[in-house]
Amino acid sequence: METLKINIIKQDALSILKVMEEAGLISIPKQETKIKNLAQQLRGTMSSSRAKEMSEFIEKERGEWEKRY
Repeated sequence: METLKINIIKQDALSILKVMEEAGLISIPKQETKIKNLAQQLRGTMSSSRAKEMSEFIEKERGEWEKRY
């Protein structure tokens, strides 16, 4: 048995895959439950130094925005 990961482009393709599963030709694994907390999902995707740099930039931009308006 071989495992493949595919991207469904058209909904019709998913219907075809489900029919194939019902016929016993393929098996479609259940999707993993996604983390509901976005912070937990994104943890570790950016270095702390880069996050600090971005935070400082955002604060600077907010300050400039408040001065203008």
